[in-house]
Amino acid sequence: MKYNKPNTRPVPILITLAAAGISCVISILQGASLREYVIRLLLTVIIFGIFGSLVRVFLDMGFRADQKEEEKKAEEAEKESEDADDEASEDQDGDEKEKKE
Repeated sequence: MKYNKPNTRPVPILITLAAAGISCVISILQGASLREYVIRLLLTVIIFGIFGSLVRVFLDMGFRADQKEEEKKAEEAEKESEDADDEASEDQDGDEKEKKE
């Protein structure tokens, strides 16, 4: 079974857009001037753009660790199935030898 890493590309964009939307609503409710509105929006987009990028990096690191664990489990399962196949073939060889004698 192949591990499929979730797509984390839209995470920074979604976080930034959500923060910008909230900032816009708050500025409108407070009756901010256009200059103050634009400054708030610009700062919000910059700060939450950086924050979203950091979240994406941490998510990618976590998914990479999960992928390594899944690959390790798959390798162990393959080894166990190979060992079981080897034991089964050895048992069959032993039975055939007993029948010949």
